[in-house]
Amino acid sequence: MVAAAHDRGARVTAHAGRLSGARAGVEAGVDSIEHGFEVDDDLARDMADRGTFLVSTLAVMRSWLTFGRTTALPRFAGADSRRAIEERLERAEASVAAAQRAGVSIATGTDFGGGSLRANQLAWEVESLVAAGLEPWQALGAATWRGGELLGDDAAGTIREGGPPDFFLVHGDPLTDPASLWRVWRVAWAG
Repeated sequence: MVAAAHDRGARVTAHAGRLSGARAGVEAGVDSIEHGFEVDDDLARDMADRGTFLVSTLAVMRSWLTFGRTTALPRFAGADSRRAIEERLERAEASVAAAQRAGVSIATGTDFGGGSLRANQLAWEVESLVAAGLEPWQALGAATWRGGELLGDDAAGTIREGGPPDFFLVHGDPLTDPASLWRVWRVAWAG
């Protein structure tokens, strides 16, 4: 299936929260692993060698941790549930670190439609990547031009003379304060 999609110029992503699924996707030749909560050093090296991206969604678990304060659902409420989410987040952050060490290209996602984040909450993922050990510029790149690389769109996430006039201004410097991405001051686009 992956070969057939690639023959038609399409990209293939694999939704994989567990190591076994991520490994199967990488071995099949997918272009990216979405979530990748359980990437180990061996798989990260394989991903780097094959050019497989990791599309992180760490903020999903961060949002789940907030649910424990607003719901009584067993999946989110209670000490055992919170501990399980915290452990999963810790493992996911270690996966991002393994991918980073191996040289895997990292882009960001929100799990919009299946998770708790929405499309306009990508700033939370940038903050989460910084908490996982990426430099702010790397986390910002994951939310901008790295996503463009994955999708084969060289103009995505870049500002250049003659390029598309799509950008937004924030209060603060996201290279030193990733939380400034929440403080949008002005949005401009060609559309």
